[in-house]
Amino acid sequence: MTNHTDDLDNIVANIQQLGQLRDRLQRLEETDYMIAYHKGYSNSGATLDEVQAEMAALAEEIAVLESQIEDTAW
Repeated sequence: MTNHTDDLDNIVANIQQLGQLRDRLQRLEETDYMIAYHKGYSNSGATLDEVQAEMAALAEEIAVLESQIEDTAW
């Protein structure tokens, strides 16, 4: 029974992390990217290239988590 509970806990943790990553990516796309595009830097001081790199890294992390969640046997 513990194995099933541990698996469920991992799934819940992955889903929560996925939500946080998606929120962060959305903020980057809607705010930081636009500000950096127009000003050359974001509110946090990141350049457009740095914002784009963070967006790409988050998108990759999101894809990995989505794959892990999909691969989970229910």
